[in-house]
Amino acid sequence: MLGKLPAFDPKVTIGKNKTSAALYYCTDESKAYSKNRKTGEVEGNPAGTDPEIFYMASLAKNEQVWQNVSLRSERGACAR
Repeated sequence: MLGKLPAFDPKVTIGKNKTSAALYYCTDESKAYSKNRKTGEVEGNPAGTDPEIFYMASLAKNEQVWQNVSLRSERGACAR
């Protein structure tokens, strides 16, 4: 991703055992774009789609660090 990709509305929920967590946040991809390294072609968000993406990350903690277990996203699920 290139351009600007601001994140907003972060929320964290820690599991009762303190070794699992969920991270929720939104991004605004209206000023972000992808560039194909081989062709140099630049692509933005598809026309007519909501540029705000809601992300849900599941995390697990081992002895040293938090690690991402899964990541889901849903276009248009953010509410400012």
